[in-house]
Amino acid sequence: MGTFARTVVLGAVSAAMLACAVLPPVAGATETVTLHTSFSPDRLGASTTIGFGFDVASADGGLPAPLQSVSLRLPAGIDYLSTTLGLAICQPAALLAHGLTGCSPNSRLGFGSAYVEVPFGQGAGREIPDIQALMGPPHGGNIVVLFYADGREPVYAQIVFEGELIAGSQTLGGSLNAAVPLIPSVAGGPPVSIVRVSTTIGPAGLVYHERVHGHTVSFHPRGVSVPLHCPRGGFAFSATFAFEDGTTTVAKSTVPCPRRR
Repeated sequence: MGTFARTVVLGAVSAAMLACAVLPPVAGATETVTLHTSFSPDRLGASTTIGFGFDVASADGGLPAPLQSVSLRLPAGIDYLSTTLGLAICQPAALLAHGLTGCSPNSRLGFGSAYVEVPFGQGAGREIPDIQALMGPPHGGNIVVLFYADGREPVYAQIVFEGELIAGSQTLGGSLNAAVPLIPSVAGGPPVSIVRVSTTIGPAGLVYHERVHGHTVSFHPRGVSVPLHCPRGGFAFSATFAFEDGTTTVAKSTVPCPRRR
């Protein structure tokens, strides 16, 4: 189970985020979320990098409650079988102990960044500029994506959390489900609020290495493939966000069908 689909977010996305629509939050929710998704390249049947991001705001204009989980539903028909992403497994303990040097470059799946706000002070928003996605040990036959966040300020912390992928099929969309740990603002202090995330899953910016006839060869892995046919209205994504205050919000985003050449 070395590839992204053998038994599959937080760097800028390589293509501009495409138009998205947001569902009204469920009753009682105090947070609103705008979801962004993209394919790069955006061609039917092509190996692609999936861009995924979101913006969180509070309905009353204050800080949103800390995020606790994200469940992203993917479009049906994505080809997971031909990808060569994740040729190595990264162990969470090695990642926490040694950072990225503790895992093979062939375990990397994507990268991104996040923007957080601390619940005190003025102008306290800061970027966590380095978030990596790596192939983790499988769980129950499902792929596990490890997200490694290396924060320096306003929060100094190295955090690892997992997302489990339930693979889809030609007719049923898959899902990536991640529990997000609370990130303390200071030792013993209240957790920070995540207000913006941007990440990729795919070969853009990744270089793998393998030994061939005694020589090290570098190559770009193949990503998951966009379906050969675009459904009416485009490729639909949706995500459910749960917050520490007990509320949930659902957001939708659609990658439009590519223009015919």
